[in-house]
Amino acid sequence: MQISANTVVTIDYKVSDTDNNLVDPGQEPIVFLHGTGGIFPKIEAALLGKSIGDALEIALEPADAFGDYNDDNLIVEALSNLPAGAEVGMQLEAHSAEGARLLTITSIEDGKVVLDGNHPLAGVSLVFACTVSDVRAATAEEIEHGHAHGEGGHHH
Repeated sequence: MQISANTVVTIDYKVSDTDNNLVDPGQEPIVFLHGTGGIFPKIEAALLGKSIGDALEIALEPADAFGDYNDDNLIVEALSNLPAGAEVGMQLEAHSAEGARLLTITSIEDGKVVLDGNHPLAGVSLVFACTVSDVRAATAEEIEHGHAHGEGGHHH
């Protein structure tokens, strides 16, 4: 079966940067409903028409993946406003009217903390290597819900 809209696709993958440093070893396969935006659009487009066993390597510029790095996503906060034990590299979840987002502490100096709201891979060009390990027709329920269910997918 070839990958098309409304097929459930399973891929084994790994992600590296352009210097071949491993970013994500892909310990668990990705399972998604093709055609619903469950994976980056450039990857979804490259997988269209592929079958079990097909291998791909897709170059992703920042705009194709986690976006460009944005200095507007940096927040300076008083250290006293953070939880005790805050240290560089720690990630905190912030809640606002726009919803929850992850902030990474990038520096602590003179009682001030710099929190970075960019995705850790923002601004990074990536290489997404994958092999199609399964393709099946989606169930009516999966199509209705807009995502894969079952093994590796959504469970009720």
